[in-house]
Amino acid sequence: MSGIDRGAAGWPVMRRDGKSAEFFDAARRGEVAIKKCAGCGVALAPEAMVCTDCAGTELTWVTASGAGTLITWTVVHKAPNRAYQELVPYTVGVVELAEGPWLYAAILGEPSAGAALRADFVHPADGESYPVWVVGDGEPV
Repeated sequence: MSGIDRGAAGWPVMRRDGKSAEFFDAARRGEVAIKKCAGCGVALAPEAMVCTDCAGTELTWVTASGAGTLITWTVVHKAPNRAYQELVPYTVGVVELAEGPWLYAAILGEPSAGAALRADFVHPADGESYPVWVVGDGEPV
């Protein structure tokens, strides 16, 4: 495992803004939200403001499958700030969603190149729910 305990008070607190409300609402429901271009149908990362394929600006929120592939990762041994101190060591990586977009996220389990991932969700007492990615096809951690 990556050293992250989902029950610990050490999870970072996420806060929504007007641009991220749909993403966090979906996470609270146990879903991964991404954007899709209305013009050409390309799937885009949640933070996208314009289509990277056709430059369209009419983007809609859609629910992703929650499946992905691990592209690359690193294990953090020294916390970047106090908010992450209780979590070290922890793994972060780049996840390629089955739909195509890449996300930067926490990785739970033993990482390996090309590992199959599935979304699980952190539901902290304070702040917003958000996805983390679990290696393999087992039960949620």
